[in-house]
Amino acid sequence: MENMKKLRFGIFLLVFSLLASSPVFAQTNKKAELKRIDAYSKTIDAFVKKHKSPQLIFADVSDYDADKPEWRRYDSEREFEKARETVESYNTAYVWRKNGRIVMANFTLSSPSGDWAQYVYHYFRADGSAAKVESELRTFHGNLIVVQDFYLDPKGRVLKKTLKYLDLETQKPKKPSKDDLLDNGDNLYRVEYYKKTSKLPFTALLKGKK
Repeated sequence: MENMKKLRFGIFLLVFSLLASSPVFAQTNKKAELKRIDAYSKTIDAFVKKHKSPQLIFADVSDYDADKPEWRRYDSEREFEKARETVESYNTAYVWRKNGRIVMANFTLSSPSGDWAQYVYHYFRADGSAAKVESELRTFHGNLIVVQDFYLDPKGRVLKKTLKYLDLETQKPKKPSKDDLLDNGDNLYRVEYYKKTSKLPFTALLKGKK
């Protein structure tokens, strides 16, 4: 009887492993995870909307062409706006925390010329891994808005990526030319994002701040 139970259990494990490795099972599991990420992102959006002002603001106050960033922390929007009267920053991050953990980090990147701006929104899970990243680039080069979404699993692997181009003025879908997608040799659709809160460039400034 004991041997029969072991045999049945072994068959069950074999069948389960075969099903789990099948493309259909993997696709179903992926769709379920994408739904969970979207649902979780909505809860974070609601949290941010409710609290409105970020709990912390970080700004890179180094020269635009500097080799290394120089991040500073500001504990309120008023403090940050006061600092901007004398210090310029082209890379800022607005941070929201829930239960002591970062759940949202919104980056704004720009340049002294003012001909482009990029917004990169990070949705972080409780374990610090990025669940979703949304990016919107607005540029006068090609008069484009480049919108991208990245869905990530807890290990940082991309589950899904979306990409669309809009006209900067009409905000209607636009098919860009190859020249439109290159600005001084850089790909306009390239997005730099952080897969974990521990990888954020200002983590050292978070110590002791709840």
